[in-house]
Amino acid sequence: MSSSIPPVPSVGDFVTAFEELVLVPPGRRGPSARIVLVQQGRGDEAEQIAEGECLRLRVRGRALVPYARIQEARPRGDRQRTRDVFEQIEDGLRDNRPGGFGRLRLPRYRLMRAFAAASSMEDQASVRARDLRDQCYAERRKDSHVLKALHAIGGRDQTPGNLAAWIWHWARHPLFGVLPRWLYGFRAGRRMMGKGGWFRRWARVPSGRGDFFRHHDAVVAEREDALLCALLDDLEAAARGPWLSPWARRRRSRFVLVLPREGAPGSVTESVVRGFPQAVEQTGSTAVVLLAVGRAGPDTPQSLAMATTTIDSWARSPGRGRGRAVAVGVEPLAGEPDQEAEGRLRGYPEIQPRRVYSDVAPRAEASLMAVAGVTALSLLACLAVVHFVDPASDRCLGASVSMPESAAPGRIPEQSPKELYARAREAIDEQNKQAEKAAKRADTVIRTVVYLGIPVTVDNWNDGLYSGAIPELRGIALAQEQLNSEAAKDVHRKVWLRVRVLDAGPRFTNGPEVAGELVREMAERKGDQEIMGVVGLGQSRADTMTARDILGDAGLPVISTTATALEMQQHGMYRQVAPDNRREARIAADLARRGNIVETSAGTCAPARSAVVVADPTDSYSANLSELFMAEFAGARTIRYTAEPGREPVPPASGDRVESASTLAEVAIRVCERLREDPRTVVYWAARPTEFSAFLEEFAGGTGCDGRLTVLGGNDITNAVVDAQHPSALHPRVRLYYAAHALPRSHSPNVMGDRFRDQYRKAYGADDLWGNDGHAPLAWDALRLLGSAVNSARQDAGSAPFGLGTVQQSLVRGVGGPDGKRGATGVLAFDRNGKVPVNKRLLMLHDTDSGPEVALECGFRASQDERTSWGPGGAFPCVRDE
Repeated sequence: MSSSIPPVPSVGDFVTAFEELVLVPPGRRGPSARIVLVQQGRGDEAEQIAEGECLRLRVRGRALVPYARIQEARPRGDRQRTRDVFEQIEDGLRDNRPGGFGRLRLPRYRLMRAFAAASSMEDQASVRARDLRDQCYAERRKDSHVLKALHAIGGRDQTPGNLAAWIWHWARHPLFGVLPRWLYGFRAGRRMMGKGGWFRRWARVPSGRGDFFRHHDAVVAEREDALLCALLDDLEAAARGPWLSPWARRRRSRFVLVLPREGAPGSVTESVVRGFPQAVEQTGSTAVVLLAVGRAGPDTPQSLAMATTTIDSWARSPGRGRGRAVAVGVEPLAGEPDQEAEGRLRGYPEIQPRRVYSDVAPRAEASLMAVAGVTALSLLACLAVVHFVDPASDRCLGASVSMPESAAPGRIPEQSPKELYARAREAIDEQNKQAEKAAKRADTVIRTVVYLGIPVTVDNWNDGLYSGAIPELRGIALAQEQLNSEAAKDVHRKVWLRVRVLDAGPRFTNGPEVAGELVREMAERKGDQEIMGVVGLGQSRADTMTARDILGDAGLPVISTTATALEMQQHGMYRQVAPDNRREARIAADLARRGNIVETSAGTCAPARSAVVVADPTDSYSANLSELFMAEFAGARTIRYTAEPGREPVPPASGDRVESASTLAEVAIRVCERLREDPRTVVYWAARPTEFSAFLEEFAGGTGCDGRLTVLGGNDITNAVVDAQHPSALHPRVRLYYAAHALPRSHSPNVMGDRFRDQYRKAYGADDLWGNDGHAPLAWDALRLLGSAVNSARQDAGSAPFGLGTVQQSLVRGVGGPDGKRGATGVLAFDRNGKVPVNKRLLMLHDTDSGPEVALECGFRASQDERTSWGPGGAFPCVRDE
């Protein structure tokens, strides 16, 4: 009881001020304080005050604030001195906890105690540190049921007899023995060696994290200081625990450490009292009050009245800094007891916390929080399933694939298309000169590859934008540069390539004639097989197929860049790097049937129920793509239309699901009629892109459908076309999805895609109009595929000559074998004598004001990386080649 405190003058005010300092809540505290009671003259009043204060901190067998009473330590020569003093603090704080306080964890102190007690005979620093870590881990394992269980599982016993048991025997020790020990050391290092922690400054650790377990000598030399700092750090963490913890919120008072006996000179008790202010400064502690009986030291003792004023000022001044210290001189009780002090102590026999908690309340609160948390997570999971995973969700389909960087639209160059095309030709001419120089060196082999494509002869962008000839020729030039660079580094195995550019004329009208001249030239050379093949032929037209037949019949392998019609594959010497119309039509129809692409109300979408296909029956690409889409999307209707001047008239409509239109205005009116019949109708634009923008203008201004439309576009609506026409900006009620073979700037499939993107950016800049277009990487892939076949032919022939037959054999086998060859647009994997890469990667892009976003991705990105599902949460399986 409080009667044990001697009623000397002013002791009542002193005790009240001391206890108010203990009860200052977190957030309003100053640095931790040390109060030393110094006995003046003979007597034991100082010890009585300290002992009496311990009684005031506890009532009816339960502590009102967390405190520990520490007895005198053993002499310094006793090796058990540290354990006696500090473990008394640990045990006292564990036994004297107020209601609702919860469990007191002291991870840094226990680590430091085990570290100080460990020893190692190893000489090598890294081995010694690992040995000390293992000893600390073994000490920690004694108090942890989880670590004990892991140790039991990971222990070694007799080697088993069968294979499965043998694998388990040799795998469990690394998993359950080595790994937990490493994680323990890693976590200990982060906890003690953090930049904001006290240990780095205390141990004078230089810059860099370093290994905590290498500082054993410093800890052993200053064991008491290290343990005191670790203890204060842990008590500060306990007082400032996470706000969500119901136990931490109830820790409103400071920890009190009481040393009621004066420590002998050199004892650990005396060392703790002396080093307390410096430890407070090093750790930033605010959560502890130390009340000790001892010597004044350098501080002049104050009277109880003066000390009361000092302590009162501490209670009202928060902040951090050096630990506050005061020495209080306690005079012997002479004469009659002080009546005011006696009355104060009798009226308030124990400390007066603002609130007393129970142990039940935080447990109930924690249970309630756990239930609430589980409920909230369950609701969020349900919402996620409904809105992001559930195929029945009405959320509009946008980006299903994360974009690693912005895919902002490119800009139209200041130069004319004709000038840019000429510059691409110049890049090829420069590579050809380099190849001619290399041919003069020993062991260098040079061969010629022909590029047959459509030139750009116009100066205006209205006509020059849609051919794709500029990016395609750029892709050829970059691939030639890459292949020749590889050949220069490996002259004994690889072949330098000279690229010869031939003009196929507009719409490939000159293609058959040019192909015939090339074949006659080869015949005149009488067996000189310098030309190894042809790349290009990027449009699926009748003249293109005629040129293909002429070249193929002459034994020339043909690799197409962007042609996709099935008719293009009707020759044994032909191959292409783009997926064909069958794959594209199946994927587009799957997107229309399953994906929420048709807007039914603001922010709400649903799959399409009906489809209208706009196609040009005089164009092989358009006619083939439209027929394949109609075969995949049951009930689709077709509107036939052609805008090519001088072409044959559109064939008459046949059947009730096919109709014809002579103008774009008529096409727009008929599309609007279909939308009125069924608002969930999608338009599949299988025609060429030159008329697409004009169709949208006619639909917005010449029909009664108010511009609301969902369009699926074929691969001919490229990113460059979309960037130039700005359909989403000019027609905000149009939802446009379109097929793409690549999106180099923002969605590279593999390391070769990264290489192409970097090479293209270096040559043409990051904001080039075709920097995100598929023409250039497809051309790059086509020439690299043929170049790889030529290199394989040379390697297979050895020192013997090689020619067209050997190159064709390499293509028939499939360049790269079953896994194929990585390309900038995905994996080029051909079945034996296959014409099209198997399960070639294809994207369906959603056009937005800020650029395209990937709504669907299917196919092989790399040899072991195939995208097999699409949609929210991968809800739908990807279409695979049959």
